[in-house]
Amino acid sequence: MPNGLAVCNTSWKEMEYYKEYQETLRGYIGNEKANEVLGEALYLISIGTNDFLENYYILPKRSSEYSVEEYQIFLAGIAENFITELYQLGARKICISGLPPMGCLPLERTTNMFNGSDCVEEYNDVAKDFNGQLQEMVMKLNKELPGIQLVLSSPYDILLETI
Repeated sequence: MPNGLAVCNTSWKEMEYYKEYQETLRGYIGNEKANEVLGEALYLISIGTNDFLENYYILPKRSSEYSVEEYQIFLAGIAENFITELYQLGARKICISGLPPMGCLPLERTTNMFNGSDCVEEYNDVAKDFNGQLQEMVMKLNKELPGIQLVLSSPYDILLETI
């Protein structure tokens, strides 16, 4: 996954910071209390908007290497691995945020001036499809990982309605 390196490096670094935090917390309050704190904490995860708009659509190498569908599967796999590792480290309450209607974001509408600054429906369709994949992943992990409380927070509909 040569072009997935940026996403993977970011996720990897975040996980390393989290592990350092766990060590520090355990040093202050001990293992038992730290496990309780870590298990009761709410973990919020966001993936996708910049990965598509900046890394997929702007960088030609990435889009030549993956179809949109393949890239969605790739990103969902990164999210699944990240959540699974968090779970293995004691996280139980996790919320992953889906994509907004990214074709309606101000930058995308501005760059679509020749079409009347309308929303870029292609990008919105990608967001809806990716959110569907995330929802399937959430259902799968809720079945596979005992005690996890994993939910998908999708800003798509409410933001589209607001726009």
